[in-house]
Amino acid sequence: MGIEVTETGAIVATGDGIKVFQLLALKGALKMEAIGMRRRGKSALSIVKSMTGLKARTAEDMIPKYESWLREMGVLVDKEVIDEAG
Repeated sequence: MGIEVTETGAIVATGDGIKVFQLLALKGALKMEAIGMRRRGKSALSIVKSMTGLKARTAEDMIPKYESWLREMGVLVDKEVIDEAG
């Protein structure tokens, strides 16, 4: 479960990998909103607020809070932790 590679080389997110991909895509969308890009429908900021319960007035203010939340959830890992393990 997670990320699988098919016989043809396609990468497929399955199971929990789909949710992880969505959370990371929202992180990228927040960064884009912080520099001024807009999207149709709900903003990434409003989606993150409703999913996490975090509070911020701007996407720029939300990014560090959301990254911290992702670390607590085990989605993001600090580079230092990867370097020590590898």
